[in-house]
Amino acid sequence: MRAIMMIAVAAVTPGLAPASSGATEQLRYWGKEPGATAGVIELGHEQYYTVVAGTQIPSWGRVKDVGDSSLTLERIVTETQKSDLRERGALVHDVFHIQIPREDLQQIYPPGARRKDATFSR
Repeated sequence: MRAIMMIAVAAVTPGLAPASSGATEQLRYWGKEPGATAGVIELGHEQYYTVVAGTQIPSWGRVKDVGDSSLTLERIVTETQKSDLRERGALVHDVFHIQIPREDLQQIYPPGARRKDATFSR
């Protein structure tokens, strides 16, 4: 396994970020080449990494899937994190699945926007 983790589409809100990580670096997914199994992420400011399924991303979790339009991460919730969530009255899960949309798709389709297929007539 290579080292470098609720469905959250678009930006991950601060409440969904890993509870015990302190300051979590921003994660952006830049996509993958057609037919490739590896994708490119930006972790922090201009720090680029190649990731594949199974890659551990510090403070975020393990890459579950590298897709054409999004990166799927899986983060196992520790007992300490579960206890903290219970104290705050939040829902408690064993695993968080986080989807990070490809960065250029976020710019084309802002969060909450519905994509409409264009119909043209002559």
